[in-house]
Amino acid sequence: MSDNTIKFYQDHAAEYASYKTSPNSKLSPFLKRCRTGGKILELGTGAGVDAQAILDAGFLLDATDGSSELAAIASQRLGQTVKVMRFTELAAQQAYDGIYACASLTHAQKEDLPEILKRIHDALKVGGVVWASFKTGTHDGTDSFGRYYNYPSVDEILALWRDAGRWASFDYECSEGKGYDEKPIKWASVTAIK
Repeated sequence: MSDNTIKFYQDHAAEYASYKTSPNSKLSPFLKRCRTGGKILELGTGAGVDAQAILDAGFLLDATDGSSELAAIASQRLGQTVKVMRFTELAAQQAYDGIYACASLTHAQKEDLPEILKRIHDALKVGGVVWASFKTGTHDGTDSFGRYYNYPSVDEILALWRDAGRWASFDYECSEGKGYDEKPIKWASVTAIK
């Protein structure tokens, strides 16, 4: 994640935290695929809205975010520490029943994605599920707030995930929506089982 992207979330944490008030509609289907009561890693917890829903559903949670300001807000909301961590720092081995990355890996430097996705694969237990969403495009760049996005094409996303490791199951879907900047965007989300 670029320093400018981190700086945006540091400087605007309180405002950003008030933007999202309900869990992502894709969270519940993801959790249904995870081992009941299992251990979930969330990459990019933000204000902790989805994290709270994960905990409320009876899962154990390791919540992480690259912004110490957002991690502090989410820690207060959750009543547990949210670890400040960049994606490239993930070092767990077969530790998680699920890994959830809603609109967070889309900020990873494009050249770092192969290593990050391999780390995600390594961090999952056999039978573990990962769900991740990306803003799609044709080349990386920044938005009007100066936040970096890798903007991969759907074909790039599929190739990156397939190269990250052996998956027992792999699926993706495309959708349209809006982001924090309220501009229309195209999303691609991946669901993979190790």
